[in-house]
Amino acid sequence: MFNTRLLLARHGQTDANASMVFQGQGGGPLNAEGRAQAERLATRLVGKGVDVVISSDLERAVQTASIVASKLDLTPSRDRALREIDVGAWSGCSLDEVKTRFPEEYARWHAGEDLRRGGGETYAELAHRMREVVVRIVEANPERTVLVVSHGAALRALACDILKVTPPGPKTLVGMRNTALAELAFEDAGLRLVSWNDAAHLEE
Repeated sequence: MFNTRLLLARHGQTDANASMVFQGQGGGPLNAEGRAQAERLATRLVGKGVDVVISSDLERAVQTASIVASKLDLTPSRDRALREIDVGAWSGCSLDEVKTRFPEEYARWHAGEDLRRGGGETYAELAHRMREVVVRIVEANPERTVLVVSHGAALRALACDILKVTPPGPKTLVGMRNTALAELAFEDAGLRLVSWNDAAHLEE
């Protein structure tokens, strides 16, 4: 048993988040609100015993992790496997644009089918990727508290996988606001979701 505590945070807000644009593995930097959210997250984590900060290598996650780590006097690292779901050709499109350009895919996704939107990943593939990287992080950091900064769909997919519920499509009850926190524990039976404190926005 590794007895590692994992804190999971979604990155701060970007302009694409605010405009309901699918970012996927693209997207830009944090906006002013996103930077402020990251600062507030850092303040919340002071004194919480965080030993390690690891983020996705996408800009919005790296910026969030850097702001938090700076306040905690830590040096963040990056892991590509913590990236957001790949939405392929949907990346950079608003919801209305997706409905217009990819009507059949959108209809299937909205109906709950787990498909490779725009030629990207399925939620099942994403969940598998996230579970693998989280277990790897746990094994590399025994007896530590690790902050993992990732993305909305990525963290929802992991939570749904642990809870054994429907993948996190548009009708999921599992959501996560920007810079919301969840906690995982690693026990003999595997990963356990300790807390999930925010069910809200579903944009990726």
